[in-house]
Amino acid sequence: MAAIGKINEQSTLLLIVIGGAMVAFVLGDIFSGGGPTQQNQYVGEVFGEEINLIEYERRVDAEKQSMASIGQPIGGQDQQIRNQVWNDMIQEKVMYTEMNKIGMRLGQDEFDDIRFGENIVAGFEDNPNFQDPETGQFDPKMVQNYFAVMQTQFPLYYENQVNKIVNQRLYEKYNNLLLKGEYVNTLEAKDEYYRQEQEVSFQYISRDYESVPDSTVEVSDSELRAYYDKHKGEDRFKKEATVNLKYVVFNVEPTDEDVEAIKEELTKLKSDFKNAQNDSLYVLKYSRSRNAAIMELKAGENAELQAMLDDAEVGDVVGPYRNGDVFAIAKILNKGTEERATARHILLSKQTEPDVDKLMARADSIKKVIQRNNNFEAMVAEFSEDPGSLADGGRYENFDRQTMVEEFTEASFDKPIGSINIVETTYGVHIVEPLEHNEVAIVESRIIDEPIIPSNRTFNEVYDEANTFSVDAGKLDKMITLAEEKGYKVEEVTDITTQTRSLPGIQGSVEAIRWAHSDEKSKVNQVSQPFEFDRKIVVLALEKRTKAGRASFEDAKEEIKPDVIREKKVEMFKEEMANKTLDELAAELGVSAKTATNVSEKRPSLPGGAGEGYIVSYALTLTEGDVSPPLKGNRGVYVIQVMNKTEVEPRDDYATYRDELLQNKQNGVRTYTTGVYRALRDFANVKDQRSSTF
Repeated sequence: MAAIGKINEQSTLLLIVIGGAMVAFVLGDIFSGGGPTQQNQYVGEVFGEEINLIEYERRVDAEKQSMASIGQPIGGQDQQIRNQVWNDMIQEKVMYTEMNKIGMRLGQDEFDDIRFGENIVAGFEDNPNFQDPETGQFDPKMVQNYFAVMQTQFPLYYENQVNKIVNQRLYEKYNNLLLKGEYVNTLEAKDEYYRQEQEVSFQYISRDYESVPDSTVEVSDSELRAYYDKHKGEDRFKKEATVNLKYVVFNVEPTDEDVEAIKEELTKLKSDFKNAQNDSLYVLKYSRSRNAAIMELKAGENAELQAMLDDAEVGDVVGPYRNGDVFAIAKILNKGTEERATARHILLSKQTEPDVDKLMARADSIKKVIQRNNNFEAMVAEFSEDPGSLADGGRYENFDRQTMVEEFTEASFDKPIGSINIVETTYGVHIVEPLEHNEVAIVESRIIDEPIIPSNRTFNEVYDEANTFSVDAGKLDKMITLAEEKGYKVEEVTDITTQTRSLPGIQGSVEAIRWAHSDEKSKVNQVSQPFEFDRKIVVLALEKRTKAGRASFEDAKEEIKPDVIREKKVEMFKEEMANKTLDELAAELGVSAKTATNVSEKRPSLPGGAGEGYIVSYALTLTEGDVSPPLKGNRGVYVIQVMNKTEVEPRDDYATYRDELLQNKQNGVRTYTTGVYRALRDFANVKDQRSSTF
């Protein structure tokens, strides 16, 4: 039951659990400080500061209580909740360490301002739940009322949301501070100028590594050992602890009895739903999706639902009907008709040609060809730059007047069928042909839905089956034999680290992975008790466990073999290609020289798409006519001969290049989760040792 479902239905305040941006604020909890540190309760650390088990469990428990206080289901989500709480704690500890250094805070005035002032949190203003139903405009009073009721009636949930909003705002402020601190100096801008503008054209002969099969290159153990000894200090040879597992999955599916019970519960709601004075609150109280928005109800290929809609009047409640994985009932609010159109078009994009006059002239020429040859689809294939409709001959079908931009809509709806019309939109210039105009019946409704899920009884029956299998198996070999006898499929997975969060196809199954990594809880060949993950019950056996450390030569042997083979190819190709002209190499290899035209350090792609930064950089060091020695590239070994170079002169002003570099730097900061926070988190040396505890 949603939070709002606990509020009196007759309330004049329309409270809706926030979707969109607010969903991101739901999981989490008020960061209330750590409990006493105990060595045997260590679950991780940030910046060398231990995270205590008591602190972590308190946060998890508070999160669950918060969700329970508003009726949000917790079953099957334990691991997801634990992971979200852990991620929130890590982010708080990382970010507050940095923000405390500069005294960054969020006062009450600013907190009010981002909720219902002039600097509203992203997503609030566009949220229909906070818009005046008559004007469609954002109403800050609705936000104030929402938080007021949440604070008095659902304090745990309120604290959760407040904490998330405060944290999000502080993180944004920190991010914006870094954004303003980004700077590009003149030397950087000048270097970027040369990287972009200094171009070179050259001919080349290359011998690709793939031209010689790996299987024909012999590699001795001594060569592999020499390579390993030279490179073993590299990070790639640091190996995490891993496990290999075999497991059996028992899927819990709803029975026919479960399905009928769900339909019966919805049927019981129909009368009260029909007579409800406030449809929105009734939906929020009883609908599992808690979506009180007015929606167009479409039967599609559901003949049973279509028959219900044909017979229904405004105010009736239809259903239950099946819609994918849910059953639903719907209260009819309006029945009417709506204009729909089908049209096809050719888009000449402004991204390709910014000059609209040129696009218009080209469109006019294409229009005349279509009118003369009646070949619209062929012209779509040749000229259209709209990937969304290209495969369908430029067609968009059965759209209403709100779907497309205004100019396209007018050409599709207001022009005669079969006419060829040229219009300009923000995307470019379109050649539009209306194909159909229709009036279609529409039904607007509010919907109460219930997912089709197994009952507790069904779940318990499958769990008992899995538990019996686990007990009877005991050891890995017996598990495999018993699974074959019973017709169960045994899945296998290898090299699972402590950071892996799910088994293949089983979301949130980290608890099983932690069991396998725990010396105290599992031994090699041991079979686990059943683990519950949503609608799957898993029994697994530990086949192999490898400790963390640096990979030995034997463990790394197969991994490094392709590298050693490539090194041998490089030396072999260099020796064969040395001291030869391009003509000699072309004759010897039976190929023609290729030409790379006007490439630069910024644009180092050679014909065929190979990115060869080193080869291009080397070419820029040569003079016209120079032939290089054989050069090791990413795709093969190259010999190049420079045809010409574009020499560029110093400039007085590098502002364009400075601005471009600055934009790139700022984009890196704006990409918060993969930019600033990730860098700070890496620097914080975060350790997650929960697998040793749970």
